[in-house]
Amino acid sequence: MTTSPTPLGRRQMLRQAAAAALAGTGLLLASGPNAQATQRRAAALLPTIGQTVTMAMNAFGTSLVVPLPPPLPRLNFIGSIVVKVLVGGSDFVRLQTLNFTMEALHPLLGKVTLRLPDIDVSPASILQGGPGGLVETWLQSMDMTIERFGDLAGPFTFETTEPAKASGNLAQFPPPPLGTNPDGSPTGGAFLTAAGPIHFKPKNALPVGLPLDLSAVQLQWDGVYEGQLT
Repeated sequence: MTTSPTPLGRRQMLRQAAAAALAGTGLLLASGPNAQATQRRAAALLPTIGQTVTMAMNAFGTSLVVPLPPPLPRLNFIGSIVVKVLVGGSDFVRLQTLNFTMEALHPLLGKVTLRLPDIDVSPASILQGGPGGLVETWLQSMDMTIERFGDLAGPFTFETTEPAKASGNLAQFPPPPLGTNPDGSPTGGAFLTAAGPIHFKPKNALPVGLPLDLSAVQLQWDGVYEGQLT
C-alpha cells in the first residue's frame, strides 16, 4: 500500500526544488552567506570612490632587449604613480592612472624613462576582493624614452604595442611604504608579478641610416613593487 508524503516531506521536497532552481540561475551563489561575507570584507578593504592615491613604484633587474652586444642592458627603475579610484562593482573598484613616471640610468643608454602617454588608451586597472584580502591587476600603456644608444645620440621614443600587465595580492590599499635592502633593491610594499614582457615600437620616425634595428624592443621584467608614498 502506497502512502502519501507527510507535510514535512512535502515541505522538504519544495525546499530542495527551490534550491535547485536558484542554483540553476546562479542566485544561490550570489546571495549565499559566503558570497555576502566576501563582499563585506572587500567593501571594508576597498578605497573610497573618488579618492586619489600616490604610490612609489619601482622595478629592479629589468632587461632591455635591443640589438646591442651582450650582455643585455640591466635597468633599475625608480618612480611613482598617481591613481584615482573609480566606480567598479560590489566587490571591486577601477583605478585610473593620472600620472606615472619611472626612470633608470645606464652607462650606454643614459637616462631611460617610462611615463604615461599624452593620450592614455589603456583600460583602467582593477582592485577587487580576494581570499586573502585584495587582488590588484595593473594595466598600463606607457612611452619609453632612451637618451642614447652608445655613441648614437637620441633621444629615441617608443610606445607599447599593448598595455603592460601585472597582478598581485594586497593586504591593504595602498600597500605599506617601500623600504630598501642593503643592495639598494626595494622591499616592503606589495609586489605585482608581470604577465609577460612589455613590447614597444618606435613612436616617432627613426633617423635614416640608423645601424640598429629598433622596430621592436622589449622590457623583460619580473614585476613591479608599489607602496604608499610617504
